[in-house]
Amino acid sequence: MKKIICITPIDHLKGLKNKLKSKGQLIYKPKIKALELKKILKKNNKINTIFCNPNRQGYVLNSYILKNTSIKLINTASTGLNHINLNDCKKLGIKILSLTKDFNLIKKLPSTSELAFGLMINLQRKIFQSFQSVKNNKWDYTPFIGQELASLTIGIIGLGRLGNFMAKYAKAFGMKVLYHDPFKKNKKFNKVDLKELIEQSDVISIHAHVSNQTKYLINKKNLKVTKKKPIIINTSRGEIVKEEDIIWALKNKVISGYGTDVIEKEFTDIKNSPIIKNIKKYNIIVTPHIGGMTYQGQLRAYSYAINKLKK
Repeated sequence: MKKIICITPIDHLKGLKNKLKSKGQLIYKPKIKALELKKILKKNNKINTIFCNPNRQGYVLNSYILKNTSIKLINTASTGLNHINLNDCKKLGIKILSLTKDFNLIKKLPSTSELAFGLMINLQRKIFQSFQSVKNNKWDYTPFIGQELASLTIGIIGLGRLGNFMAKYAKAFGMKVLYHDPFKKNKKFNKVDLKELIEQSDVISIHAHVSNQTKYLINKKNLKVTKKKPIIINTSRGEIVKEEDIIWALKNKVISGYGTDVIEKEFTDIKNSPIIKNIKKYNIIVTPHIGGMTYQGQLRAYSYAINKLKK
């Protein structure tokens, strides 16, 4: 019988805890820190399964936590896996279940693209800054004159599931859509190389997986070709941009804003992120990895992940 420790909050999702209990004995620790998890797993050698999601975890499941435990399976209700050290798990013989290739499910999950679109509107119309101004008892629109979307060009990096959603939303608002993706073709939108996309876009929205080819894809060298001082939206992974280069670009007015839901070292050293350190200084909006965190999206994804577990 499985003995499962759940290290992500699921109480807010109706029926989900009972669903997880039906798969085995459940220990519910949604706010557990790395050291406490390490101690519990070593003390209770009957716990063999971890159920998780990266958004509230704050640390990486690695050999420091997992070595000399009875964990045989990590079931993550996510497509991303950067909260799990895959090499350590392989060495320890721990199986990973994720949603990475469950295309029938993930093509029905638009939540992250909706957030990306919201970040774009927020930065273009300076909604957050104007709201803060009103909270300070001011009523003056002049510092907050923005851009209408219908006059802008958006460049989408990665035209997979989420990039496609973003492209459709942008087109519906009258934006010209460019995209860069070596592996995708879509006649509805204009395919360009990365240089042209960065040159011609008023908005650059990132929807790509992290790989050796995409890590630090957005960097100082690439950004120097910009012509329109674009805003950049990143709801994929922090590692796709060189964060210190983003700050350089904001400081030198190469770009006009950065909206992100992800930080490169959000599981290890978030306080020292160049983005977090400069969050009050430039036109930056950061959300705490809430892209997939809608009630509807979570319920679908978490239920799907739990259904993968055998009793």
